[in-house]
Amino acid sequence: MRPELVTYDGLPASSGGAHRLRTRKPGTALAQVQSFLAACTLPDGPSRWAFELWSGGPEAATERWRAFAAERLGGPRRSGRTHREWSVHEQDVAAIMRALDTADPVEVTRHGQALARLTLTVPVCLRDPATGAPYSGVSADETGAFAVDGYGRMLGASGIRGTFATSGSTLSLWLSFPGDERLGPAVAAVRQACPVRPSATHWRRWVPTKNEAGYRSLKIQMPVSAPVSE
Repeated sequence: MRPELVTYDGLPASSGGAHRLRTRKPGTALAQVQSFLAACTLPDGPSRWAFELWSGGPEAATERWRAFAAERLGGPRRSGRTHREWSVHEQDVAAIMRALDTADPVEVTRHGQALARLTLTVPVCLRDPATGAPYSGVSADETGAFAVDGYGRMLGASGIRGTFATSGSTLSLWLSFPGDERLGPAVAAVRQACPVRPSATHWRRWVPTKNEAGYRSLKIQMPVSAPVSE
């Protein structure tokens, strides 16, 4: 039988798209995210780093970042009306973070968003703190690769996206939890290590349909098994 699961979407586009990390220093924000990943997750695929330079910012700052990216990263992998994007190798992350940490926080676009930012996208699986292994029964294979939306997210899979910039850093979460007696402790472990406070809403329980061809979901409040120090 297909397992019941619970998911957390933190945060959907309608609620801002991401949690804001509580630091102005991009390097500190990255360290917070990496600490959370080490404490609660195991990789479920390769990480993807990207450097983004957005349109509509101060001309001198834009040109300085463009020259920095060209020298360090080569040509952009994508150029559009709103921004340019470069692929980033792991060995270049430290240099980019140093540049962001020393950049002027007022380097923003006309819409007030960060001019330059580093993004990290990581497919993961949550780790059972009792065993150090992924939770059994929580994977895309176990759910038949059931698609939860039109953006490629699958039930049973988890992932994070961190965005690091001088005007503020954010963390997006898509987390799949076991829907059985392990749920409360699993949520408590994530809350304890997470650098942002998960919303009490944006949780769903996924129940297999009677014919087990798919799933139906219902909104629930955050599962809580014990108080967590904030």
